[in-house]
Amino acid sequence: MYVIVRCPGCRTFSYVDRYQRWKLCPVCGQAYEVSRVPAYLEVEDHVEAEHIVRQLDKYLHTMKRKDLTPEEMEDLRRQYAMWVRKKI
Repeated sequence: MYVIVRCPGCRTFSYVDRYQRWKLCPVCGQAYEVSRVPAYLEVEDHVEAEHIVRQLDKYLHTMKRKDLTPEEMEDLRRQYAMWVRKKI
């Protein structure tokens, strides 16, 4: 399992193993404690995580926004859960 997180410095989306405690941002080089940043979504594998990270970046860039609203985060989690159920 992987958790999609965001660097508190440069706001770049990334993902970590769910048991990983620290993350070094590949863009700005900031090291941050994973438990102190919001978890956007927990996914099954790194391929899904990479795809979702790209989609989140694209969505925010297209909408010219800095972050998702709480409602959008909940909707993202709900849609992912439905997708996983259909996949099984």
